[in-house]
Amino acid sequence: MLTELEITQYEVFGFVVLRGFLTQHDIDTLNAEFDSALERAEATMERASFRKQLNWWNFKPDTSYTASLLEQPRFLDKVKQLLGEDVVASFSASNSFSGDRTDWHPDTSQKNWRGLKFGIYLQSLDGTNGALRLIPGSHREPMHSEFKRIPLKEGFAHSGTNLQEDGLSVDQVPSHIAAVECGDVLIFDNYAWHGSYGGGEDRRLITMGYFAAPKTPEQEDSVRQQVEAEAKIRDVFPLLVRDPFWLNNPDSNPERAKWIATLRKYGFIGD
Repeated sequence: MLTELEITQYEVFGFVVLRGFLTQHDIDTLNAEFDSALERAEATMERASFRKQLNWWNFKPDTSYTASLLEQPRFLDKVKQLLGEDVVASFSASNSFSGDRTDWHPDTSQKNWRGLKFGIYLQSLDGTNGALRLIPGSHREPMHSEFKRIPLKEGFAHSGTNLQEDGLSVDQVPSHIAAVECGDVLIFDNYAWHGSYGGGEDRRLITMGYFAAPKTPEQEDSVRQQVEAEAKIRDVFPLLVRDPFWLNNPDSNPERAKWIATLRKYGFIGD
């Protein structure tokens, strides 16, 4: 469980790092499954944009351990501490980056969306080789919207940024650099602005996304807007698919069954 201090850090800054969270078995298994899926991704699509990014979801049989982390209490219990008991797991994704930067962006533009992401790192990263950079407090208004006033040099698949040729590059924006060792895990709010700078070939990141089940009309609208955003990014990354293997829920996991029902209700999963 998260400590009171960790919860406060997340609430105030929009992120918290869990040091040494993964076991060696986790790291070895995640890397083995990553290798298998990376081969398929490289045969399916080109690396996208200046990020040189491959991105796929881990819902096939050969990435079943990676996907299973969504349901493990050591992750799920922390989500419920931060978002409440009624939460939905939306995706488990793997990313391979071979570019030297990821542009500044939030994971949602919907202010009524309540969601978070785990970032699972399979190598040590700092400010020189691709550690995540975050703007503390940008998960809340007015800071989130104020950041849009900053001219940025480049962006990718995100609306609302102020792109200008003479804007700031990723590393010129004042930020917190979340340096990590292999096995550390980062939790951050979907509304927080983040990016990265530096990095070499095949920088590996596994992410897991959850959101709070909507309780108001405004929250329901934000979920539907997120469905549209997901469909657009799938045009760039066609392997962002909830495979029938996962949807069939072979172990009859009750949490997963509830998640699938909610995802289907709002249109994340077609009929």
